[in-house]
Amino acid sequence: MSIATAVGIALSVLGLTLVQQPAAVRVSRSVLQQYVGEYVYPDGASFTVGLDGDTLVQETPGRRLPYAPISETLFMLGPNFTAEFVIDRTGGATQILSNGKGVEFRLRRKGSPPEAASRAPAVAAVRVPRPVLERYAGVYEFVPGQMNRTDLRIVVRLEGDTLIREGAGPTSILTPISETRFKVGSTSAMVEFVVDEVGVMQVMGSGFQQALARLTSKR
Repeated sequence: MSIATAVGIALSVLGLTLVQQPAAVRVSRSVLQQYVGEYVYPDGASFTVGLDGDTLVQETPGRRLPYAPISETLFMLGPNFTAEFVIDRTGGATQILSNGKGVEFRLRRKGSPPEAASRAPAVAAVRVPRPVLERYAGVYEFVPGQMNRTDLRIVVRLEGDTLIREGAGPTSILTPISETRFKVGSTSAMVEFVVDEVGVMQVMGSGFQQALARLTSKR
C-alpha cells in the first residue's frame, strides 16, 4: 500500500465527521487560490487541491475532503490531521500534512521551484492579550486514565508575552494561531486551551490521539 493510499484511507474515514462542521475562520478566496494545484507524495502519488465555492477541497479519484481553516495558512483535514500551506518568495507552495504525533509529509506543489521545500513553515502573526495568556499559565496534570504514569506534569509559564511549555517533551515556545490554539515549537504539533466552568484544560493532539491535562495550580 502506498503512502498516499494509507493517508488517504485514514483521512477518508476520519474526515467523515468534519464535513458538517462549519469553519471557525473565514479565509478570503484570493488567499485560498494561492494553494490550488497538484501536490506530490514522496512515493510519486498525488492529489489535487481545488476550490468549491469558498472552501478548499482535497480531491483524488472517488474522494473529496474539505479543509477547515484554523488560520489563513493552517487547516484541519479530518479530526486528526492538520495541513499547513507555505508560500515562498518565488510563489512556490509546500503543503505540510501532519497528525501532530510524528507523522509528517512535506508535499511540494507541481511546478514549484524546489528551493522552498525545505523552508520553515510560516506561522500567522496573532497577538493574544496578556490577560488571556496569564489565564493559561500554571501547572497541568494529565486527566486520570490516559496513561499508566501518574507523575507527569506540564508547566506553562509566561515570559513577557510568550508562553513556554515544559514537560511531556522538550521545552517549547507556544506560538499562537488563535487566542486558544498554539503551535508547539518548530513542530506541527498543536495544543488548545479550553476554558470551562471548572477552569482550564489543555488539549494536545486530536481525535483518537488526543490527550487532556487540567490546570491544577498557578504556581
